[in-house]
Amino acid sequence: MKDEMGFGFLLYSRIFRSVAIIFMTLASPLYLSLAGFRVQEIGLVYLGLMLFNSAFSLLIGALGDRMGYRRMLIVAEVPALAGAAIICLSGNNLAIAVAVIVGGIGGLAGGIRGAFSPGLTALTARNYTDDKSRITKLSMLTMVSSFASVGGALLLVAQSYVAVSIGNAVMAYRLLFGFSAVLMLLSMASVALVKEAERPVKSTRIMRKDSFRYMMRIVVVRIINGAGLGLAMPLLPLVFSIAFGLSPSESAFYIGLVYIPSYLATGLGARIAGGKRAEKDSVSIAFQTRAASGILMAAMGAVVLAGHAYRNYGIELLGLVTVLYSARALVAGMGSPAVTALNVKGIHNEDYGTASSVQGVAGSLAQTSTGASGYLMDYFLPLPLFLGGLLQVIGGIAYLGILGRRGRREKKA
Repeated sequence: MKDEMGFGFLLYSRIFRSVAIIFMTLASPLYLSLAGFRVQEIGLVYLGLMLFNSAFSLLIGALGDRMGYRRMLIVAEVPALAGAAIICLSGNNLAIAVAVIVGGIGGLAGGIRGAFSPGLTALTARNYTDDKSRITKLSMLTMVSSFASVGGALLLVAQSYVAVSIGNAVMAYRLLFGFSAVLMLLSMASVALVKEAERPVKSTRIMRKDSFRYMMRIVVVRIINGAGLGLAMPLLPLVFSIAFGLSPSESAFYIGLVYIPSYLATGLGARIAGGKRAEKDSVSIAFQTRAASGILMAAMGAVVLAGHAYRNYGIELLGLVTVLYSARALVAGMGSPAVTALNVKGIHNEDYGTASSVQGVAGSLAQTSTGASGYLMDYFLPLPLFLGGLLQVIGGIAYLGILGRRGRREKKA
């Protein structure tokens, strides 16, 4: 394959990874529920998952600055591979919980999830030094990963057919987790063929002061958005299952169908995300897309409330929430490349790994709000969506307020 820095192999990796990660992310809350975990217990398992992800991401980023981001991308695939293998091989509930936590195989099920793993943003920033190239590459990664995520949703749909054919719903999940482990192995092999630009000499123990100041601005925004996403998104398949009165046998089929158009919409959004405006006006794009995502999230909460009240119209309302979720995915896809490039725009090239990891950790720690999500669902089912939507709107305003001021000062200078 003849292309710059082995970018095509990176795309192959994201395809394999997206199919596996999206299936595991969608399936995890449903499988935990089928295995006998209560909704509050599932929330606590996800709390452990977010904490583990935070520590692991920080370690990967710091090592990447010194050892190379390509190597760390390979290492980053190991937990999910191990987690999927454990679930495939063991039916013990403690082992399942540990696999979900250490594997990091739950969480946000958006189409962007399959694209990004610790080190990817740093590798892209190092290999492609100008904003135009970065946004173009990030758009391609997001687009390809989102379209590939359809395969993960189709695996969830296939679970219902596998369950019927073998007469065991639990074993059907376990077989598909095993298939996901194979895909993660293929992703690791593809990353091994990617090239990396020469690393600059690290001049500080941690990072430069100018990188640190910019990073902290991003951290504030990531915390707000992360808290909103953590409340609303990780347990969303379970929310849909409860709200629209789906049986265990129906959940995998219908919820898989809900996510398919959303992944296509994310890919379409990423496809149209480039252009000169994305390069010059990324702060406004971040504000607009985050605020719109929050409004659509709250609208989904209203449909969930209606579904819980009018069970006879469950499938029709599930169709409506699919439209809203797909619209939100389109907006997220349009905003993601510009937002990701914006997150490293003010970071020195020797600090990409540490800075992007600290930003990721801030978001992951904020997503521990998932621990409260199960209790909020038990109190009032759509409440996590309402609160999460509000926080996303505030996060969009924060992008405009915190980074917009910086841009205005730079123009005056």
